[in-house]
Amino acid sequence: MRGCCGFLVAAAFAIMLLHGGGAAAAGRDYGKLTCGNFLAAGRDNMAVIMWWLRGYHAGRSGNIPFDATDSYASRLGYFCGSNRLANLLETSERILGELDRGI
Repeated sequence: MRGCCGFLVAAAFAIMLLHGGGAAAAGRDYGKLTCGNFLAAGRDNMAVIMWWLRGYHAGRSGNIPFDATDSYASRLGYFCGSNRLANLLETSERILGELDRGI
């Protein structure tokens, strides 16, 4: 039960972070979040954001199953570290699409 509550607190904090800061939050347009916004969110919030991004991708692609041990997190972190102004949603979609195709 404790892990569930911790997750819910982290999810709520991530939502507040995404709603509360930066130009992207002004219109609550999550499509404007950058890799820099993502990296500044902190480790726990980044994990919640990645779960949200995976869910968003699953809803768009219809590809729901995934391997939690795949290279998504490391690929997203590596790309974002070098491209802080890149759009987070587009970056995530590209990486998850590549993983869907086995690339």
